[in-house]
Amino acid sequence: MKFTDTILGLLRRWYIVVPGLLIAASLAVGAWFAIPPDYNRSATQLLIPGDNSIPEGGNPYLFLGGLAPAADVLVRAVGSENVLNDVVEEHPGIDVEISRDTTTAGPIVLITVTASSDAAAEAVLAMLIDRTVTVLNEFQDVESIPDNNRMTVIPVTVDEQGEEQVRDRALAVAGVALVGTILTLLIASLVEGSSRRRREREPAVRGEHEPGAAPRSHKAGAAEAQATPGAPAQREDASASLPVDETLSEAQRPHADARR
Repeated sequence: MKFTDTILGLLRRWYIVVPGLLIAASLAVGAWFAIPPDYNRSATQLLIPGDNSIPEGGNPYLFLGGLAPAADVLVRAVGSENVLNDVVEEHPGIDVEISRDTTTAGPIVLITVTASSDAAAEAVLAMLIDRTVTVLNEFQDVESIPDNNRMTVIPVTVDEQGEEQVRDRALAVAGVALVGTILTLLIASLVEGSSRRRREREPAVRGEHEPGAAPRSHKAGAAEAQATPGAPAQREDASASLPVDETLSEAQRPHADARR
C-alpha cells in the first residue's frame, strides 16, 4: 500500500482518528498534572588550610593546591551510606549526590539534593552542609590536630530557591501521547483494511448473480451427479425388457425362424 493510500484511508476514518487523538491529548495533559515536579537545590563548600599552613599575612586562597585529596576523603565520608540513610529516613524520596566539583581545580565539595518539594530540598541541603562541617571536625579530632592547624570548610554557594525539574513529567507526557496516537492509527488502519477487503470481494459476488448466468443450486447439482452414473444401468434394464426377436439383428432372424 502506498503512503498516499494510507493517508487517504486515515482521512476516510476521520471519525476514529480525530476522537482518538483528542483522547490521547487529554491523557497527556492529565499525566502532566498528575505527576508532581521535582525540585533541585545545590551548594558548594571550600576547604581552607589551617593557620600554621599559611605564612603570616599570607592569602589562604593561594594555598589550596594540596587540599584536593582531603576533599576527596571528606566527600567519601559525607556521602557514605550511614550518613545518607539518616537523611533519607527523615525525608523519604530524597535523592542526594555528593561529589568533588571537577569543574574547578580547588578542593570544592558539591552537594546536590533533589526532592518532591522545594521545602524538603532546602531542609536536606542545610542538614548536609552542617554535616560536612561535623565530619571534618571529627576526622581532625581523631588525629588530635591542633586548632591552629586545622582545616575548615566554608560555604561558597547555596541555592536560595529550588529549580523545578520537569524531565520526568515531560517523558511521561510524551510516552502517553505516543502510545495513544499509535493505538488510534492502528485501530483506524484495521478498520480501513477490513473495509477494503470487503469492497474487493463485492465484484466477484455480483458476477455470480448476473442475469446471463443462471444460478445452480447445490441440490440440483447433486441430483445431476447422482443421475449421471445411473443412466447406463437404466439403458441396460430397458434392453433386457425387450422381446428376443426385437433384440436380434436382421441377419440372425432367418436362423431363428428355422429352429422354430
